[in-house]
Amino acid sequence: MNMHPLYLGAVLAACCGTALADAAAPASEPMPANNTEWVGYLSDFTRNAEMLVDPRKFVGALSAVTEPGFVIAALNAMMDPNLYMKSMATLADPKAYENYARTMDPVMAMNWTQAMLDPKFYEAVTTVMTDPGKMMRWMMAPLDPQVVGALLNALNPNTYAKWAAAPMDPRLVNMAVTPFNPNWYGAWAGTMANPRSYGPTVGAFMQPAYPAMPMPAAPMPNPMLVPYPFPVMPTPAMR
Repeated sequence: MNMHPLYLGAVLAACCGTALADAAAPASEPMPANNTEWVGYLSDFTRNAEMLVDPRKFVGALSAVTEPGFVIAALNAMMDPNLYMKSMATLADPKAYENYARTMDPVMAMNWTQAMLDPKFYEAVTTVMTDPGKMMRWMMAPLDPQVVGALLNALNPNTYAKWAAAPMDPRLVNMAVTPFNPNWYGAWAGTMANPRSYGPTVGAFMQPAYPAMPMPAAPMPNPMLVPYPFPVMPTPAMR
């Protein structure tokens, strides 16, 4: 049920013109390769805002989430408490601030403005939404064994046993005590003050190209060289 890699590559190449490719920031990590990775990517608050900054990644995400295989993978993942624990752990990660702080950079508006003025972007979105192969996969989805497996998983007692044991998971306890850790607030404060947490425009504004020169310290007088006014004994009066 996954989109063919060559087709997806053609779609992504169609929506990224030369100017858009130059303005977009390079990807720090590779994009997901299958439906399970896409579910983890979208629930990861340290990465899921990348598709809002780069229109090319948005088209890739749109192509993935409109596949029936993604919906099946998402249903199976939503019945597992591990998805929510991992997602909440990334929400408490200071990198989550960095992930969404980049969306406030003017470069994002420039990227999307260029995409909206590029006919290839609309062509790529239309190709993704009107793919005959995708429509055929949706028509055949009720006959897919994975759909039956997802329905049976909802009736599996082990699924509810995982949820019953979730409150005793050490990861949940760790997330509950995280706000009481002073180092956690220090990590968030350091991320907010780091110019690399923002886009190129805001980051350059916070970090000037020419660092400020340190001010020379005022010379302090040497106490051994400062004359000390010794008291003068009064001269006795002449008779």
